[in-house]
Amino acid sequence: MTEQQSTPVSNPANAAPQYVAAVQLPPAKTYGAAFFLVWLFIVLLVAGLCFGGIFMLRQLDSQQQTISSLREQLEQTSLTLETKQQVLEDDVEKDLVEQQQEVQTSLNDLAEQLDNNNARLLSLSSVNRDEWKLQEAQYLLRLADQRILLEKDSQNALALAISADDVLRDIDQADLVGVRKLLAEEVAVLKLAGVIDREGIYLRLSALSTQVDAIPFIEPLGQEQSLLQEEEIPADETLKQKITRNFYALLHKLGSYVRVRDHGKTINAVLPPDEQKFLQQNLRLMLEQAQVALLRNEKGIYQESLVKAQNWINQYYNLNEKAKAVLEELQSLQQENIAPDLTNFSNSSAALAEFMEKREKMAAARRGVRP
Repeated sequence: MTEQQSTPVSNPANAAPQYVAAVQLPPAKTYGAAFFLVWLFIVLLVAGLCFGGIFMLRQLDSQQQTISSLREQLEQTSLTLETKQQVLEDDVEKDLVEQQQEVQTSLNDLAEQLDNNNARLLSLSSVNRDEWKLQEAQYLLRLADQRILLEKDSQNALALAISADDVLRDIDQADLVGVRKLLAEEVAVLKLAGVIDREGIYLRLSALSTQVDAIPFIEPLGQEQSLLQEEEIPADETLKQKITRNFYALLHKLGSYVRVRDHGKTINAVLPPDEQKFLQQNLRLMLEQAQVALLRNEKGIYQESLVKAQNWINQYYNLNEKAKAVLEELQSLQQENIAPDLTNFSNSSAALAEFMEKREKMAAARRGVRP
């Protein structure tokens, strides 16, 4: 379709507008150009779309790569953080374990120190209690030694030694076995030596001393005649009895003049009454001397005193039943061993002293005190 258009043309000379007739273009060129333009537009549009798509794809790939990179970085960061967290947790746990171990070690040290202090206190209190018992045992052994050395009293010494052994037994320490062994040996020796009944022997000598005046002396000749003359004559005496009495009186009188003696025996002397009193007094003094010797454990003086008393009785007294009984008692007393060989407790006392000294050194070492 063609269209003729009038276009105003300005003419400077006329100064009036004029319209120039429009140029008539051929129709084929117009459609081709338009078609070309359309196709060009379409191509350009498609090219633009393709370029835009490619660009968008590249952008998308770039974004995907960025996202992947970020994701990897995030994962790496997360892994790093987890690793650090694990390391941190391990460090914290290790520190906690170390601190817990240190605290436990400190608690153990404190508990051990407390136990040591308690044990030390107990040992100190036990040492004091046992120390008193050891001192008591040592004192008892000293008393036993004194009884043996000064008084020769085995009975009391034995009782004291047994008491000391009881005290040592209550302490219950293995180191005291040696001391107790020595003490047991000394006690056994003392038991075998026997117990001297000094009180009984003393009382027996006292009883003999009271019987001295009852022992009759040897009577002089003629003494029996006076006794016969003092016999009472019954009032209803018959003739036969009178003859018999006179006959025996005659024989007795004749017998006073004739005496048959055995010269194989010692002739005993007849003491006058005054000397008899002195003899009785000396005999009592001799028995008292034997008592003193008994208490002083003087065996020689004791034996000598009893022998003298027996000799005096045999020499100046009438050996009737009373005299024989006194002599038998004196011989029995002479057989008593008033001074046996008694052992002392020096070995056990020395062993106990050594044990106490060693114990004191050990206690001083525990207290940190230098001896």
